Amino acid sequence: MGGARASLPSVEDRLVAVLGARQGSGVLLTPELVLTSAHLFRKDDVVEVTAPDGGGPVLCDIAWSGDPETCDVALLVAREPVLPLAQVPPLRWGKCAGWQPMPRCQVLGFPRVQRYAGEELEAVQVPGTLMPLAGRMRGRYVLHADHHPPAPVPDGSPWAGLSGGPVFAGPLLIGIASGDPMGWQHSSVESVPLAAVIADSGFMTALLDHWRDLPAFEEISSAYPEDLAYEPAYAKAVKAAYSRLEIFGLDELGPGDWDLDTAYFSLEAQSPRPSDPDPYGVPDPLGTPEPLGAPEPLGTPEPLGAPPPDVPEPRRIEDLLGSRPRTVLRGEAGAGKTTLVWWLASHTVCRTLPEQLAELDGLIPFVVPMRSLAARGITSPTPSQLPKIARLPVDRPPDGWAGRVLEAGRGLLLVDGMDEIPQADRELARKWLAGLLRMYPRTRCLVTVRPLAVGGDWLDQEGFEELRLLPMGDEDIRSFAAAWHRAARLECDRYADEHWAKRQRARLDKLEPELGHEFERNSVLRDLARTPLLCAVICALHRQWNGLLPKTRWDLYSAALNLMLARRDAHRRILKPEGIELTADESRQLLQRIAVWLVRNGRAELSREQAVRQLDLALRGLRRVRAQGATPVVLTYLLNRSGLLQEQAPDSIQFIHRTFQDYLAAKELQESDCLDELLLHAAEEQWQDVLRLAVGHCGRSEERRLIAGLTAAADAAPDREAEWPLRALAAHCALNAKYIEDDQYQQVWAGLKRLLPARDQRELHSLGQDVVAAIR
Repeated sequence: MGGARASLPSVEDRLVAVLGARQGSGVLLTPELVLTSAHLFRKDDVVEVTAPDGGGPVLCDIAWSGDPETCDVALLVAREPVLPLAQVPPLRWGKCAGWQPMPRCQVLGFPRVQRYAGEELEAVQVPGTLMPLAGRMRGRYVLHADHHPPAPVPDGSPWAGLSGGPVFAGPLLIGIASGDPMGWQHSSVESVPLAAVIADSGFMTALLDHWRDLPAFEEISSAYPEDLAYEPAYAKAVKAAYSRLEIFGLDELGPGDWDLDTAYFSLEAQSPRPSDPDPYGVPDPLGTPEPLGAPEPLGTPEPLGAPPPDVPEPRRIEDLLGSRPRTVLRGEAGAGKTTLVWWLASHTVCRTLPEQLAELDGLIPFVVPMRSLAARGITSPTPSQLPKIARLPVDRPPDGWAGRVLEAGRGLLLVDGMDEIPQADRELARKWLAGLLRMYPRTRCLVTVRPLAVGGDWLDQEGFEELRLLPMGDEDIRSFAAAWHRAARLECDRYADEHWAKRQRARLDKLEPELGHEFERNSVLRDLARTPLLCAVICALHRQWNGLLPKTRWDLYSAALNLMLARRDAHRRILKPEGIELTADESRQLLQRIAVWLVRNGRAELSREQAVRQLDLALRGLRRVRAQGATPVVLTYLLNRSGLLQEQAPDSIQFIHRTFQDYLAAKELQESDCLDELLLHAAEEQWQDVLRLAVGHCGRSEERRLIAGLTAAADAAPDREAEWPLRALAAHCALNAKYIEDDQYQQVWAGLKRLLPARDQRELHSLGQDVVAAIR
C-alpha cells in the first residue's frame, strides 16, 4: 500500500487495514496499538495490519476482544510499530452531547466497493450526518451518508471491509464502524460509540496495560470542519508572534530580536508550603536582624522566623507547571514572566514542549496581555475576543471557535501581567477570570503577577496554586551570562564585514571570562544581576565599556539608557535618522513625560494621540528639538531609535520594560519637584517601585524630605498592615540614600525594629532584598 498523501499529517493518517480470516479496517491509537471490530476474527486467528504509508503487513496479537453483539470492538497489539506517529496530531476522543444530528462527520476504511484491479485495497472516506438517536436502543451510532449509496452486491454488503474503521467528528474519534443496517439500502453505517467501549472494564484493563496516557473525552454537538482549517493557521500565527524574543544588549546594544529557543533561560521557582493555605504565610529564616551601617547598635530584634520543615525545594519552573492545571506565578520586574508565557505559547501550539510539560502539548494557547486590555478599555473579554486580544497576524476565527476549544478542555489561558492594570480594576479582572473558568472548568490557566500586586488567596476558590520565580542564584547568573555571550557571538554572523565579525567574536571570547571573574569577586554586582533583565544589562555594559561596570542600581539604569539613547546610533554611524538629532538628555526628558503620564494614570500603554500630547508639553522647554520637526515626527524618532518605546500593535505604545518606565517616571517626579505626590501614593503598590527608584535621583535635601515623609506616614498609619510597607520603603530609602544623618537613620530603623519579626512572607518580601540583607 502507498501513494500520494496530504502535505500535512492528520488524524486520517491513523487509518489501517486489518487482515485476518476476514478483511476489515482499524485505527492506530499508538504506533503499536490498533482498535478494530471484534467480529472480524476469532481469538486464535492470525491477524496482520498494514497502513497506506507503512512498510507492509505487521503481525499482531489480540489483546482483547468484545462480544460482537454487545461490544463489537477488539484491541490489537502489533509486534513492531506500524507507523511512526510523531508528526501525526495526538488522538482525541469524543462523545455526542445530546441527540441532535451532527453533520460533517466521516467514517474511514477499506470497503469492498472501493477495491480496484480485482481485489486491491483502497481507502474510502464516507462523509455524512451522525444520528445519535437512531441507534439508541442498541447502543449504536448511525451515520447517514451524504452521497448516493453504493450499488447492492449479490453476496453481502458493498461496505464489507469497512468494519473496524474509525468514525470521526472533525478531529475526534467517536466510534468504530460495525455494520450496515438493514432497510436503508446501504445509505447508512452503524458504529460502536467509543464512550461505550471505554465503559467495559475488561477493555480498559487491556488498554491501560499498553497505553497509560489516555486522552480525556470531549463532548461535542457538531463536527465543525471549519475549525480544522483554522487551527493550523492560528498555530502558525502564534508561532510567528511568540517565537522571537528581544535580548537587551544585542544588535549593538539595542533590543536584539532572537529566536526564543536561543534566548530562553530556565529559571527556578518554588511552591509554598503544602500545609499553608496562604502562600505568604511562609516565614523565611533570616537569622538575627541587625541593621548594617547603623551608627549605634539597635539591639537584637526577634528572628524573622525559623525554617519550616516542609517548604518544598526550589525546582526548575518547567518541572512545576506540568502538574498544576491552574497557577499564579509571582515574580519581580524583569524576572522572566513574560518570556515564560511566550515560550509556553509558541511550544504548546507546535507540540514541542519538554517531557515535563507533555500534558500541555497540543493545547490551544490564548495569550492575554493585561496591559493591552487596559489600554483598549476591555475589562471582561468574552471567549470570542480571546483569539483577537493579542492581535495575531491571522484571519478571524470561525464563529464560536474559542468557546468550543475551551468547552473541550483544549485551551491554555496565559494571563500575563495582572499587576499592569490599575489596582482598582483587579477585582473586576478576578471576577472575569473566575467566571470564565467556572464556565469552562477544564481550561488550564497561568496568571503572572508581581509579588505583592494581589493577595495570596486571590484565586484560591478557583483552584489556583502559587509559584514564585526565584532570583537567579550564582550558578544561574554564570549560565545566563554564558548564554548571552553565545547569542552575542551569533549576532556577529549578521555583520557584512567578516573581518569585523571575527574581531568582535574574539573580543567576546576575552570579555566573557573577565565578567565571570567579576561576578565571583564582586557580591554587589552579583546582587544586581539576580534577574534576567538586569543580568543582560550588565553583560551589555561590560561589553560596551570594555570591562568597566557601574556600582549601583541607579548607575546601571543610567548607563543603559545612555547607551540606548545616544551611543547606539553613533556607534553605527547613523546620523540624523528621521531628520532629527537628539542628545541622550533630550530623549530622556521626552520619555520621562510619557513615563510619568503612564504611572499617574495607572496605565502600561497609551495611544499615539496621548503620546503626542505629552511630548507637546515636554517640547515647550526643548527649543532645539522643537525646531527640528513636528511632534509626531519626534514620536516616530523615539519609537524607531530610542530602543525604549515600542508599538506592538497599531496605536498602542509602551515601554519595552516597566522597569525603565518606573525609573524615568521617578526621575521626572524628582526633577519637577513632585515628591509630595510620590508620598501621597506611597501606600499604593503600583507606585512603590517608582518611590524606591526615586531616592537614587534625589539630592541631599530631597532625600531627607522623602524619608521624613515616609516615616511620618508610617507613624500615622492606622494598623500594622498599613504601617509595614511604609516602614519597609523608609528603610530602603535610608539604605540607598547618598547622604543621611545619624538621627534620621536611627529613627528609620527604630521604627522598623518595633514591627519585627515579619509575620509572613508577604511582609518579608515587601522589605526587599537590600533591607533583608541589612537585617541579616
